[in-house]
Parts: sequence; structure tokens; C-alpha cells
Amino acid sequence: MKRLLMLALGLFVHLSFAQDAITNFPNKPIRLVVTTAAGGGSDAIARPLEQKFSEFLGQPVIIDNKPGASGMIAMDYVAKAAADGYTIVFATTGTIATNFALNPKIPYDPLKDFAPITRVADTYLAFLINPKLGVNTLEEFVALAKSREKTKPLTFASYGVGSFAQLVTEWFSTIANIKMIHVPYKGSAPAMTDLIGGQVDCFIDTLPSSMPFIKSKQVKAIAVGLEKRGDGVLADIPTFAEAGYPEFKPVAWWSLLAPAATPKPIVAKLQQAAAKALQSQEVKDRFALALATPIGNSSEDFGKFMKSEVDTYVRVVKQANIKLD
Repeated sequence: MKRLLMLALGLFVHLSFAQDAITNFPNKPIRLVVTTAAGGGSDAIARPLEQKFSEFLGQPVIIDNKPGASGMIAMDYVAKAAADGYTIVFATTGTIATNFALNPKIPYDPLKDFAPITRVADTYLAFLINPKLGVNTLEEFVALAKSREKTKPLTFASYGVGSFAQLVTEWFSTIANIKMIHVPYKGSAPAMTDLIGGQVDCFIDTLPSSMPFIKSKQVKAIAVGLEKRGDGVLADIPTFAEAGYPEFKPVAWWSLLAPAATPKPIVAKLQQAAAKALQSQEVKDRFALALATPIGNSSEDFGKFMKSEVDTYVRVVKQANIKLD
């Protein structure tokens, strides 16, 4: 009887400490693990968020860049971290959806090993061609691709085999029922250089990296993944829906995830602080410079979106029979 009482007391004390940890969260700095190197594309979104996120949490948020293995090192690290809310990850379309779709040896399951916090921001993609290709619309491009399939197939660039750029182009090719030859590069910059030089015919790239070349007219954007036409230069570029492909909705996005067993009240506190940060004018202004749109949706909605994105890219990889060498 005495032993049972001691066990019950111990359990009560443990539960009390656990409840205190949740109630008093956060009471120390939070580590935000970024899957790319400092100065990379994710940094341009994570750093503006960092200060306001810290402000609304009441504790410092410290960025920890852990690049490598297409983001899998950082993702695996956070998946195995203590589920107390003090280690979270700044995940991307690639680290959640495309890595899982492509790599059978991925060390984590994006849908089982993480608790969704929120989708931080989106950026959009443009369908780029060399101006000398002789077409002006996406409809004309598809017609040209079909006419040359058996003679001289069109080529498309990406920043590597299995990259996000390859997968979204394969996705479009499936929808449009065209076949092109994939030309992989070691990054977006050399792919863009060869598109400008006419060594490849098209390249689907993000707006932040392609906008300077669109403005200078070194490349021609014939469609963009916005829901409605943008401003300035973007006002002259039709959306994919306007161009005849409403089902093609590619978007590059960033998000926050915690280890799967993180208590729901802690996830809720993280989501609320992130959403408030994303609503601040300072963050909106800095995201606008990076051509990113803040989101800050609920954990439940983001979880559903994650599942949809994973399913989409698993399907794309199977349909296009893409395999990593």
C-alpha cells in the first residue's frame, strides 16, 4: 500500500511539473533551426520573422542554420529533439514534400514526426522562356512542345535532379500532356544563365530569383502562379489559370514545425505568436521586398495543406518516374 502511495505521489509530482512547463512556456530562448545556410533563401524569410516572433513570445528566438542533405539534416535533428517547444524547424516545400516523394531512405516522416505550427509565407513561380523561342503565350509554348516531341524536343532547366524546379515542371508537363528533356544544373543561377543564352528553352523558377531577369527582359515570363495578376511588371503576365491551366497551382512555401509529441497548448502558443508576428506591418514590408506573402494560418489548416502537398508530389514523382541517381 505504501509503495502504491509513493508511486501515485511521484506521478502527481511529475504531472504537476509537466503542467507547469506548459503553463509557463516559454521561459527560455527558443531555437529555430533553418534547413539552409546563412544568407540563403530561407534566411531572407526567417530573419525578418525572428525579431517579431521573439517579441510576441516574450523570449528570444535564436536562428540555428543546419544546412546539408537537402535540408534533411536539420529536419531529422528537430524530429528527434525534445518535444517541449524549445526546438522548432523552419521547413520548406522541399524538406516536407519533395524530399519525402523522392527519397525512400529519408530519415523522417513529415506527416508523422512533426506537429504543424503554421505556414509562414508563400512565394510564387513564373514560367520563363528565352525570348528568342518565338512564342508569346503558354498556349503557344505547349503547341510548340507537342509539335517538336518527335523531332527536336524542347528542354527545361532545373537546379538539380529531384529538385523542386524539376518536380513542378514535370507536374505541368503531365497536366499539359507534353514531353520535354530535363537539363539539370547545380543551382538556379547557372540554369538562368543558360536560359538567357538559349541553351535551354524554359525554366520554372521562383519570382524572387527571376524578377531581375524578367524586368530586364533577358527572359520572358509567359505565366505566373499568382491567384490574380500582380502589380508593375507582373500586371502584364497572365496567371496559370488565365493561361488555361487553373489546376496547376505551384507555390514555394515556408513553415514552422515542432517535434510530433509537443503538447498542443505549446503548439498553440507558438502558432499564436507567429501569426501575430506575420500580421505586423514591419514583417509584411520586409516580406514584400522578398516577394513573399505572409500566411500565419491555423495548425489544423496547415496540417491539411501539408498532406495535400505531400500527396501532390508523391503523385508527380510516380507519374514522371523520377528517380534519384
